[in-house]
Amino acid sequence: MKNNKTLKNIFLVLLSGILIFLSFPYFNLFFLIWLAFVPLFFLIKQEKDLSLVLFVFIAGLTANIGIFYWIYPMIKFNTKSWIQAFLCLFMLASYLSIYYVLWALLCKYIKKYFSKWIFCFFAAALWVALEYGRTYFLSGFPWALLGYSQWRYLPLIQISEYTGVYGVSFLIILCNAFLFHYIKTRKILMLAFFLTVPIVISAAGMGVFKKTYVSDTKIKVAVLQGNIDQYKKWNISYQNEIINIYTNLVKKVSLEKPDVIIWPETSVPGYLTTDIFLKNWVENLIKESKTYHIIGSPYFDGSKYYNSTILFNPEGKIEGIHRKNHLVPFGEYVPLRKIFEPFFGVLNTLGDFSSAQDSKPFIIKNISFGTTICSENFFGSIVRKFVQNGAQILVNQTNDAWFFKSAAADQHFIMNVFRAVENRRPVIVCGNTGVSGIIGARGKIMKRTVLFTEDYFVYDEKPSSIKTFYSNYGDIFALACIGFIVLIMILSIKKKELYP
Repeated sequence: MKNNKTLKNIFLVLLSGILIFLSFPYFNLFFLIWLAFVPLFFLIKQEKDLSLVLFVFIAGLTANIGIFYWIYPMIKFNTKSWIQAFLCLFMLASYLSIYYVLWALLCKYIKKYFSKWIFCFFAAALWVALEYGRTYFLSGFPWALLGYSQWRYLPLIQISEYTGVYGVSFLIILCNAFLFHYIKTRKILMLAFFLTVPIVISAAGMGVFKKTYVSDTKIKVAVLQGNIDQYKKWNISYQNEIINIYTNLVKKVSLEKPDVIIWPETSVPGYLTTDIFLKNWVENLIKESKTYHIIGSPYFDGSKYYNSTILFNPEGKIEGIHRKNHLVPFGEYVPLRKIFEPFFGVLNTLGDFSSAQDSKPFIIKNISFGTTICSENFFGSIVRKFVQNGAQILVNQTNDAWFFKSAAADQHFIMNVFRAVENRRPVIVCGNTGVSGIIGARGKIMKRTVLFTEDYFVYDEKPSSIKTFYSNYGDIFALACIGFIVLIMILSIKKKELYP
């Protein structure tokens, strides 16, 4: 009997993990997440602490290996070692699975002292608190938060205007808890909440859809997708090939007379402002195109190196520089370099970049552009600073070539859907190998390119000047969830003292 129970539990946790990762790109079966946590709630109810830790850890490991499988080929390419690649994937998946375990243990503890209604809201708030924690802990890794799985469910995700992506994660866990209690107790009220909460929120979202967030003013934006292989980007022998690709793309797109041409992250193969050859090439190309350019390039200010994006006017003169705020460990700098470099390689051969605190928009024809670079779009807190400073259109320049042909590029791209809804700003995404595209202020993808193709497009974009609740107050919902957790924990301690 004990063996049968163990096998049943293993089946449950594997099922839960599989349902979770199937909800994200590539599969995008977003509806599965609404019941993916029910098996874990059953384990929380019936298992002892040690076995609960093991089973929930397996569920988290399954989900995270499924979502982040692309870590393996990325690390293997840079280290030439399948052992190190496997270890990196396993260590990341294990680290993220710890949050699953913490969530399950605290839920089990609270369940003893409160009603099922408080338990449901506690479980949802606790998940949000843990997601918020991993957004910033150890440099932060807010990739594949539960809410991101719902990027296609546009009516529902409109609540992000108030709660950020965390509000969607909250609803997912809340409805899973309602469904669990219905299955366990057969009380129709719990089933009603499971079915009606997302429907009501979606109906409210449809009402939001009727609002107009953008002006009638238009600016013609061109996006370049050079499709430069990762192994070519910093190899000097491929410099002329890269220059020819972007020269041809600029000449083609210039025929459509755009107001601004956007290049991807680190599209220039070197330090644009200090390399005379590259500087002359870009200046001449810009003058020929007779328009503004936003170009991703490494930047050296005389003392520090930055991953940056640079605004050039039609005369080829620099009008603004944004230096990246949030850096990717092992991609843009190597923490504890002397220890890790021999084992993991250096993904960026240009050396360690420094971080900055820039959030000033670029002004092009009286329209403000907030430009984020790659992983900066992970963080709603970084993006909203641009909006607070007047950005009317958001831009995300990225290079996802190092992910190869995997789900990672799509997983990265869909974060922009939430940045658009949170701030009610259109988002222009410009990727080296894709995905490039246009996302409307309501989160609808208006245009997108095919991965790993050389491409360009022109789009008439409309700016938005509205300030949303999220733009003004940020992640106050997540902070409120943390406050609620603290309150419940204090009350539980008092109850434990009264009823040991």
